Amino acid sequence: MLKKIIIPAVSITGLALLSGCATQQATSYPSFTAIPVGQNSSTADFKQKADTLFVVLDASSSTNAVYDGNSSGDTKFDVEKQVLHNINKTIPETIQLSSGLRTFGFGSCSTGLVQDISRYSTNALQSSIDQAQCASGGSPMENALSAAATDLDKAPGNIALLVVSDGHNISSRALTATQALEDKFGDRLCVYSVWVGNQDNQAGKAFLQGLSAIAGCGNGVTAGELKSSPAVASFVESMLFDKTALMPAAKINNDTDGDGVINSKDKCPNTPKGAHVNSEGCWSFNDIEFDTNKATIKPSYAPLFTNAVKTLKLNPSITVQLEGHTDSTGAESYNQALSVRRAQAVKDHLVSQGIDANRLTVKGFGESKPIATNDTAAGRQENRRVGFTITGR
Repeated sequence: MLKKIIIPAVSITGLALLSGCATQQATSYPSFTAIPVGQNSSTADFKQKADTLFVVLDASSSTNAVYDGNSSGDTKFDVEKQVLHNINKTIPETIQLSSGLRTFGFGSCSTGLVQDISRYSTNALQSSIDQAQCASGGSPMENALSAAATDLDKAPGNIALLVVSDGHNISSRALTATQALEDKFGDRLCVYSVWVGNQDNQAGKAFLQGLSAIAGCGNGVTAGELKSSPAVASFVESMLFDKTALMPAAKINNDTDGDGVINSKDKCPNTPKGAHVNSEGCWSFNDIEFDTNKATIKPSYAPLFTNAVKTLKLNPSITVQLEGHTDSTGAESYNQALSVRRAQAVKDHLVSQGIDANRLTVKGFGESKPIATNDTAAGRQENRRVGFTITGR
């Protein structure tokens, strides 16, 4: 008796899952505006550190799952490609760089070396990203990393190896393969990763970060951390450039003698430390005036003398000539003697407050050097004065 053979119905979708490959539509790339990277500024200096960027892309069947981190229904595989698209747009067009791309998976979706090491261009790398059209099978990352050891023989200079994956069900042999890469390329190699996983792939996140630890250089981020242009720029800079923070440029000192009057307005540009100055930057000790036919110092000048004494004590090497003057009232010879008495009065006052007499000399100019007209009372008052000249420092 023949037995009836019952063959269960299998949907087209079921057949696809059994084969390990989900049908993929072309990945759409959301609008992304890259910002410039690696540009020197007054606060930072950038130097290119990587000469080759080599991408290892996870094209295994686990990446066909919808990515939890968006609301558009994109799969993890779509998001992987979107992340690479944004990174590619952010890399400077003018950079001297080589690039390559390898995918890993099994089954009906072709995986392997998509772009051999060649001169980088935005279009060439994007074309390689677009050629990865579907994901299938298991997750033989170790095979891709082992093959990369040969791929990278063509790589010039320092290498940034970028692994983009959900980290799901990756064999520990991938760690061994990474160690082999480190042993072969040494300090030339840094390993970076972007984890494109869901909550049930948390172990894969830690696994990817462990790859950088083996290399001793590089770092791992998540796709969620690369949602903004500045975040992508920062990651690209970490892969391709060394950044040195610069100290802010020292402000130009426009007040060389520190008296509070800028150089362009300072008529006395070498004021002694501690001296009070007028609006022109000159020690205000210049302005001691006297009554007609007098050599008596007015009490109102006490604050001026206090500062003069302080300044001379703060600058013990300074020597000063005290210079007496008169208005034109009276005989010239009398005014000459009066000018000397006025200068001597100032000297005596300073000596009485502790200033060494040997630092002070006296000279009278009589009426010979007026600073104002002698035709008015106000002008004559300005001319009845004692000024000074610093004679030594």
